[in-house]
Amino acid sequence: MVNDILNLPIVHAGMWLLICACLFGFLQSLFPLDTTRRPLRRDIWMDIGYWMLGPMFYGTLSTMLIAGGFLVLFGGNMEAAVAWSKAGAPWLADWPLWLQALGVLIVTDISLYWTHRLFHSNALWRIHAIHHAPETLDWLHAVRFHPINTVFHSIFANAVALWMGFPPAAIAVLVPFNVLYSAMVHANLNWTFGPLRHVFASPVFHRWHHTGADEGGSKNFAATFSCLDHLFGTFYMPPDQKPTNLGLTDRDMPASLIGQWLYPLMSAREADDKSDASASRTAQ
Repeated sequence: MVNDILNLPIVHAGMWLLICACLFGFLQSLFPLDTTRRPLRRDIWMDIGYWMLGPMFYGTLSTMLIAGGFLVLFGGNMEAAVAWSKAGAPWLADWPLWLQALGVLIVTDISLYWTHRLFHSNALWRIHAIHHAPETLDWLHAVRFHPINTVFHSIFANAVALWMGFPPAAIAVLVPFNVLYSAMVHANLNWTFGPLRHVFASPVFHRWHHTGADEGGSKNFAATFSCLDHLFGTFYMPPDQKPTNLGLTDRDMPASLIGQWLYPLMSAREADDKSDASASRTAQ
């Protein structure tokens, strides 16, 4: 009974929320980039909702995506698909776990880079715009993604590694790293990583990505390895400059979590009307 409760996605999410709050709350107080930030934001409950409720909504869709990919790869042969999904590819069996995990990290980061760029295209932007809406940025924003964005970005990257034959253990061992690294690059930290900024994504590197499209908003897509942005011509870190103009110029983003999840389904006109109505009620 206790193990069943501890394995619930919402419990895992709560544990990581607490760990990140202690770690990055402390680090942000020591190394802040934006020193004008208040300890608590008005929309903090929005991000807590994303942390706690998100995994409950995209879990089933994620399973369907991974299973569907295996069925296609193995032509409907369930036994072969299950064996591959549990043990991985035979050619990886002799690799030590750390090398398998490194392989997963490289494969997933390449996938994340390209799906991230895809979500910045006109067709998918309204799904991804939710993540770019905040005009401030800290570690809590690391999970402010529409469930569809999460499934076809983060989950899809892990699915690619599984389909290639990396065993689940190699993916599972990276979970702490992925959670902490994602929270770190979104944190309000003044870290640039110096010369290593050309290899690894830093908080300042990613903060440029949250500026306007005329600055770094259409650059810096890598999740971990900033060298991918160098490779594909999207690296942007002006020397001796501080990213400040964060968020969207669009004013039609709903203020509630459910409203944001419905946002991609609404036309721009409908969303704008709802925003006007909400602003009118606030003003009264």
